[in-house]
Amino acid sequence: MSLKLLYQRYVTSTKSQELILRLAVLSLVYLYAFSMRLFSVLRYESVIHEFDPYFNYRSTIKLVTEGFHEFWNWFDSESWYPLGRVVGGTVYPGIMITAAAVYKVLTSLTAWVQLKDVCVFTGPFFAGNTTLVAYLFGKELKNSGSGLVAAALMAVVPGYVSRSVAGSYDNEAVA
Repeated sequence: MSLKLLYQRYVTSTKSQELILRLAVLSLVYLYAFSMRLFSVLRYESVIHEFDPYFNYRSTIKLVTEGFHEFWNWFDSESWYPLGRVVGGTVYPGIMITAAAVYKVLTSLTAWVQLKDVCVFTGPFFAGNTTLVAYLFGKELKNSGSGLVAAALMAVVPGYVSRSVAGSYDNEAVA
């Protein structure tokens, strides 16, 4: 097949143009949802905000360096002073396991990345992924147009933006 024939068959058809436009809009919504949460990183630097996200970061360090068994049985004497905290029974480990898995995958692919940066960008990454899920829900309920509207609204809803900014490494960012 010649290139001209492929172009006429796939690019000039209305369905192909609609698909290209839908993918372009969805990609822009994903990028917007990700990038609008990066203002603190762009203005200051890559830092962990607040107390709970910093505890989650310390827990992720423990998980990556010493393994899941040690993490689960860890008694953290630096938290809840003076009593301390049994981490395995008092924490939701999903965000720590997710960040540790992403970190391990990236380092196994020979990507030079720090664990702190993975933790800082977990919220914006999942915010972009949430727009894709909102698109799929809207598409399933009605059509692809309502899916795009659902994705765009999910990208800018204030309640979710405030909980998924870069550096807010807490459970709400990935919930």
